[in-house]
Amino acid sequence: MTALEARGKILQAGPVTNEKLALRRYFRQFRGQEVEVAVEACGFWPAFREVVEPEVKRLVLVHPQRVKAIASAKLKNEPGGFGDAGAFAALRFVAGVVEGGPETQARGQQVRLRATLVRQRTRLKNQVHAVLHQKGLHSPVTDLFGKGGRRWLAGLQLPAAAREAVNVCLRLLDGYSEEVQKQNLQLSERAKQDKWAEWLMTIPGIGECSAMMLLAEIGDIGRFRDPEALCSYAGLVPRVRESAGKAARGGITRQGSPWMMVEAAQVATRSSPGARRSYERLRRKKHKHVARVALARKLRIAVYALLHDGVVFEEAKFAAV
Repeated sequence: MTALEARGKILQAGPVTNEKLALRRYFRQFRGQEVEVAVEACGFWPAFREVVEPEVKRLVLVHPQRVKAIASAKLKNEPGGFGDAGAFAALRFVAGVVEGGPETQARGQQVRLRATLVRQRTRLKNQVHAVLHQKGLHSPVTDLFGKGGRRWLAGLQLPAAAREAVNVCLRLLDGYSEEVQKQNLQLSERAKQDKWAEWLMTIPGIGECSAMMLLAEIGDIGRFRDPEALCSYAGLVPRVRESAGKAARGGITRQGSPWMMVEAAQVATRSSPGARRSYERLRRKKHKHVARVALARKLRIAVYALLHDGVVFEEAKFAAV
């Protein structure tokens, strides 16, 4: 942990344990001073906040990528620049990752649990596909893990090791699917009692689970200065590389959770005439994947308009943009 003056002069630098008593003792030595703290996002954040927030003027949770960007900035190496440790002091000028009260934190913990379960389930599905690929087998059905696919898998003649791998994956898959369903039901109940979730669900492609995930991810919409900032937070803005005075745009940064809105865009093209027209117009100019990401960005802007300005989604206006 590094303690600095406002101008970047190092006061203290060294390790501090994550024990609550040690943290409280460390920050109480600065009592009577206006202390601002920036800490990288980590699993210990809730306990850190509980101990440190009452002891300081301001506590900000920051994205690790923001810390890396500032610490490696050219400015710190120039004469009169920040310096390696001093660069961290510049974080007070960066918008932090703001977590709300217990309700917001509980919502975030639940959606993260569901996301973890879904990822594990996907890995198991990929493992089954890998076994089939190794044996040169191709599923005759679209949904390998539906009823028809399960019957086909059960009738396959596989070597003992391959059969064991498939059977274990399927058993674990059933367990994860059951837990995901439980989380879906709980999120659905919470969404029905949350007015913000209900409003978000008026946007095409956003259902109960995705509405709760958005609320957990965004937190206080007021911390985003404009729709562009909200899109950037989700990794839905193009990567820009500058060299010799020239700027080149690449794919999206993906420094967030772009997949959520991309999935919403895919659903929206099937459920919303306005979203479908917007996608088809983009599709005539761009690759289908690029068009889907562009639609995801438009839906993200609609989320900002609803949460920040109270502007509801309108099919006709959306398709015309």
